[in-house]
Amino acid sequence: MEELQKAGLYIDEIYRLRVQDPRLANQTIELRQECLEYSRNLQELKKFGEDFYKISNNFAKDVEKEKLRAIGTQNQLKTMAKQRQSEQQVYQSQIVEQTVELERLKSEYQYLQRIESEQQDIINNFLMNQ
Repeated sequence: MEELQKAGLYIDEIYRLRVQDPRLANQTIELRQECLEYSRNLQELKKFGEDFYKISNNFAKDVEKEKLRAIGTQNQLKTMAKQRQSEQQVYQSQIVEQTVELERLKSEYQYLQRIESEQQDIINNFLMNQ
């Protein structure tokens, strides 16, 4: 058997003639299986990475949509606040105008009452003098 080993030939555990040392052949087979397992694990990791990228990318798109929607809503609220402020200013100016008109009418009413009173006095004096 040593003579065969010197010639580079080996006999395995089932007594077949081999060119490679059976221990080295078994290690080679184990290494090949480990490499295949490593390759499968690497492919699975790659798939997980791609899935994670797709999920995070979709999530980022959803976040961006919500962000834009929130900005739009915020702008609408600002516009509504400005409209309310503008309406309030219009109402305030109308109140001032109505108040000025009321004061003018009160003055005019007082003036007319004074005139009526004077005319009534004149009528009364005229009637008494007759």
